[in-house]
Amino acid sequence: MKKRLLAVLAHPDDESFGPGGTFARYAAEGTAVHIAIATDGAAGSVAEGYEEVRDRLAEVRAQELQAAVSILGAQLHTMGYRDSGYINDPANQHPDAFINANEQEAIGRVVRLIREIRPQVVVTHDETGGYFHPDHIFCWKIATPAFYAAADPAQYPDIGPAPYQPQRLYYTAFPNTWVKLFTLLMRLRGQDPTRAGRNKDINFTKLGLPSRKIHARINYRHYWEVKEAASAKHSSQGGGTSRSRLFPVWLQRRFMAQDTFLRAHPPVPDGYRESDLFVGVNLATDRT
Repeated sequence: MKKRLLAVLAHPDDESFGPGGTFARYAAEGTAVHIAIATDGAAGSVAEGYEEVRDRLAEVRAQELQAAVSILGAQLHTMGYRDSGYINDPANQHPDAFINANEQEAIGRVVRLIREIRPQVVVTHDETGGYFHPDHIFCWKIATPAFYAAADPAQYPDIGPAPYQPQRLYYTAFPNTWVKLFTLLMRLRGQDPTRAGRNKDINFTKLGLPSRKIHARINYRHYWEVKEAASAKHSSQGGGTSRSRLFPVWLQRRFMAQDTFLRAHPPVPDGYRESDLFVGVNLATDRT
């Protein structure tokens, strides 16, 4: 049986700026990688030089997303919600914003994807959204119950195909050891680590998990260029270039070509370590 992975993420670019190296690696190794993006990215900011596309940003980001996912070797699914904007953004109040969607209906959309794709592994954001972005948090809020509801014939009985239970649920996460280093470097450069990012809404001092809670580390050094190429397609969002400013590329590739995850199901104790999201997965049968 072929390995199948479904990632449920919030925005166009989360698949590349986030665990794109992992997706590229698994796709290249023969796994069917499916990437579901919840929102259109319409409320996002734009990189310098892209101000003229602001009024048609959703269209531009859709094109960027399709190109990036193609480079990663994955199949794209879009959920059709409106971007909710960053923390305390006026876009939070838009009636069509993702965070204002009917939660049960949104869970149902993920249930449908799981029952149709039948992934053994599901990946989504963690409960902090990585940096407390409202859309990331809501993505976690719907993908987690959908992971379990997909197997229950009593839940969403009108959504087919047959009920199906994935075997692994992972949350994107990163160790706070790197965050502490970035925070120190920002202070040395005269930058405020509590007001980072294009929208000044990221507080680096509150990000990351203790290393003991990082359960999976996926090395993608051999797929570094693939991730970089996919990230570059999101040019309206800076092309993923911001991380290269603190360290030389050779150093990043040697020591930072690694995506990290927390394993949510089945749970594991602190200090558990694995290097494959499919470790222990039974490929011989589909559990229903």
